[in-house]
Amino acid sequence: MKRASEITKWEPVRWLAVALSCLAMTLFPVGLVLADPGGPDAITDAFASSPQASPSLQLQDLQTQASAIQYQVNGLDHDLELLVEKQDATQTGINSLTLQLADSRHKLDDAHALHDAEENQISARLSAIYKAGDLNIVDVFLSSGSLTDFYEQALYMAKINEQDHKLEDQFTADTKAMQELTDNVDHQRMQQLSLQQKQKAQTAEIESKIAGRQAALAGVNTQVQQIINQEVEEQRAQQAKIAAEAAAELQSLQISNQLQAQVVQTALQYLGVPYVWGGESPQGFDCSGLTKYVFAQFGVDLPHNAAMQFNMGAPVAPTQLQPGDLVFWGPGNPYHVGLYIGNGKFIEAPSFGEPVRISSLDTASGDYAGARRYPLRARTAQPQ
Repeated sequence: MKRASEITKWEPVRWLAVALSCLAMTLFPVGLVLADPGGPDAITDAFASSPQASPSLQLQDLQTQASAIQYQVNGLDHDLELLVEKQDATQTGINSLTLQLADSRHKLDDAHALHDAEENQISARLSAIYKAGDLNIVDVFLSSGSLTDFYEQALYMAKINEQDHKLEDQFTADTKAMQELTDNVDHQRMQQLSLQQKQKAQTAEIESKIAGRQAALAGVNTQVQQIINQEVEEQRAQQAKIAAEAAAELQSLQISNQLQAQVVQTALQYLGVPYVWGGESPQGFDCSGLTKYVFAQFGVDLPHNAAMQFNMGAPVAPTQLQPGDLVFWGPGNPYHVGLYIGNGKFIEAPSFGEPVRISSLDTASGDYAGARRYPLRARTAQPQ
């Protein structure tokens, strides 16, 4: 908006420092992700890529890099979580197969032990027959007292022989089946152990990638911290400069009225605060938000609207202006307001992109709407 010629010596950059601080707060909590990001080397150095970039652009670049790394690490974390679940399932399978293998081997050992016992019985029987001398079917016939006795002894010998063969056949079949089962379980277990080794290798690879991304993120955060530290120092220096200039300005005004001097001094402490649409706090002001905030500290409750503020105060002629009066622009329906500080100067929150500053007042300007005065009281606490 055009107004009378303005003093531009107040060009503080506190608004930039505030913006940078907010941006930094969004960068520090970053953590990590996957896909296949290409490794830490894929993250370019913000300073190397644009050595002449402003701090805000450098921070934006670093924020983009940090977001990319965070996305990569989140993916890696997800993949690692899935792999750990698979490893748990594999280990459970290995444990189960190990128990099955032990049980199969135990049963196989029991079968062999039983077979050995049966073979010992057969050997003992054969030994007894051997000690009794050769015994054949003729001997059985001759030693029998009758045909019935012969038949029973022959049948007994045949059954013993048949039973021995059955036991041997059953042992052979059982041991073969158990050996096949044991071999199958052992084969499955070896497959699971091989899978487990592959999964461990995959886990190590993902963990290595995560470590790489964390290192890259740490590098980005280090650069961010360097920029923030630099901006903080510049902000402190700028604030010190503003405070010194405000003190000098207040001294030059030579305001005799103590209450008026307090109002002006209060307004001067907000020099450099960024312009924010609808703002009414030291984090950001618009024109009527600044005057509302200052006057609230002196017992005057003003609406957050320039035209309403204009309608509330008592009219003041240009020749009667005193420090603490409000000055307005926009005849008929004021759209802008500032606070008169004396010596033809006023403090204002001008417009977007311009921080609170001191400007010169031209009451002869066709856009000047007039001034208003309000009943001030001793300063109270700052508004919440």
